[in-house]
Amino acid sequence: MEIINEANDKFKGMQDEICGFLFDFLLKINEVETTTYKRSEELRKNKKKLGIPDHIVGPGENELWAEYKQQLRELIPPHITDKFRQRGLGGGSFGNPARYAYIDGECTANFIMKTAARAVVITHYHEGLDMMDKFVIKNVEGKWLVDAVYSGYEDEPDKWHICSIK
Repeated sequence: MEIINEANDKFKGMQDEICGFLFDFLLKINEVETTTYKRSEELRKNKKKLGIPDHIVGPGENELWAEYKQQLRELIPPHITDKFRQRGLGGGSFGNPARYAYIDGECTANFIMKTAARAVVITHYHEGLDMMDKFVIKNVEGKWLVDAVYSGYEDEPDKWHICSIK
């Protein structure tokens, strides 16, 4: 991944710390999602063997969803601000590829920091369309936390849609 450092000179050295925090966090979310997806596929195969139609919940599926949501409830809160937490944690889906799979692939990021209390990381990736995610990261009592996440399209660079972290 190429990171373009657009921070004020005073904050250019913060790129590795802040981007490292963010990308490690997103990779942990990917890991939970990928593991859950693989387990879901096994449950679907078992359901098919039992002759249960796709639209009917099969053995273990409700438990898998509950476990997935619990893992996210444990993983996400320590990495986000209280303000962001009040919006809800999301966790309404998992799939293949994982939501932030592009972190391990071909993507670029812009690191923008103008004050000591706030940074913005914008990731650019291709997933059927040229997409962007914008992460607002704040320093809360000496700890970097995600404060907001937005998503958008490269062909509409000034239009962002607020979303959850997962």
